Amino acid sequence: MTAKEYLQRAWQIDKRIQDKMNQAERLKEMATKVTTTLSGMPGSASHDNHKMDGAIATMMDMAKEIETETERLLRVKTETMQTIWAVEDTTCRTLLELRYISFLPWETIADDMDVSKRRGLQLHTKALKMVEQQMAFHQISPPLHQISP
Repeated sequence: MTAKEYLQRAWQIDKRIQDKMNQAERLKEMATKVTTTLSGMPGSASHDNHKMDGAIATMMDMAKEIETETERLLRVKTETMQTIWAVEDTTCRTLLELRYISFLPWETIADDMDVSKRRGLQLHTKALKMVEQQMAFHQISPPLHQISP
């Protein structure tokens, strides 16, 4: 695993959490739009209740998945921060924090650090080399269950 892949784990988990939250929101919207249709057919209200029960069960499952992923994100962010804080160069450390902890785009990082985007990317290359050295020195390699989604 490269330094960049190692540092991107938190962003990947955060993206999955955001996707699940969006899915849960869409499901909630669909469930609240369920309306009782007036018809002469007996049992139609029961059918709507079963649909609603299924939607609620799915939303509860998604909430549990989001909670599990959020706990995982916290663990990975903590590991990532510890690795970044071991980088001695404060400029590189700041850049890594902005990119891999705050998930900021390069343009924002360049503005915050008062450098050009190109210079920011040059510093990023330098910073990744420092992280690779830290990873080699501390033999950092995440468990396999943390690598895959």
